[in-house]
Amino acid sequence: MIIYVEKKASWMQWITPETFADADLFRIVTFFVFHSPCEDLSSMCKPLAEYGWTAPWKKPFYLNKQLKQLSGNYELLFSASSYDSLEIALEKAGLKDNFPSKLNQERICIYDNMENQFRSVFWHLRNCFAHCRLNMTQVDGECVFILEDGVPKKGSDLLRLSARMIIRKSTLLKWIDLIEGGEKEYIESIPSTLLPRRKISEKE
Repeated sequence: MIIYVEKKASWMQWITPETFADADLFRIVTFFVFHSPCEDLSSMCKPLAEYGWTAPWKKPFYLNKQLKQLSGNYELLFSASSYDSLEIALEKAGLKDNFPSKLNQERICIYDNMENQFRSVFWHLRNCFAHCRLNMTQVDGECVFILEDGVPKKGSDLLRLSARMIIRKSTLLKWIDLIEGGEKEYIESIPSTLLPRRKISEKE
């Protein structure tokens, strides 16, 4: 089922951008909006190849895995191949109802319009910032972005939902550092969130 949302959602009304307007925010907007890694989104786009990435999504680089490792939740990404299947992905991500919630848990749910999950993430990030469908708040002493993307429904005040994200500013900055640093091989490591929990003995 296609999900529609209001153009002027209530969660966007309590934004205080002046609190978060700093050099980091400018860097994020410059990277994802002005110099978007997606070729078709900006006349000032800067594709990954310009940073020295020859085959970012393939062995031995696996940029998608490197990006996940830099987030606070390795399993943060949920995608749908169509608008009709986005509802299921949103439910799995916990981003369908009561949005936004659980702001301490990074999650991304997208319509995979680029047929490459992280290229689609970059696409939707650009739209969220460019169209100002976002909020910024402080969680555990850290800035967290609440982001939503959608396509206007003709003749109404609704948008056809295409993406929702809850992601830390620090994660976006790490992604920028990784990409701007140029091509490097993926080194597999097991995220701490996926490690089996150690049993606590009675003596502890």
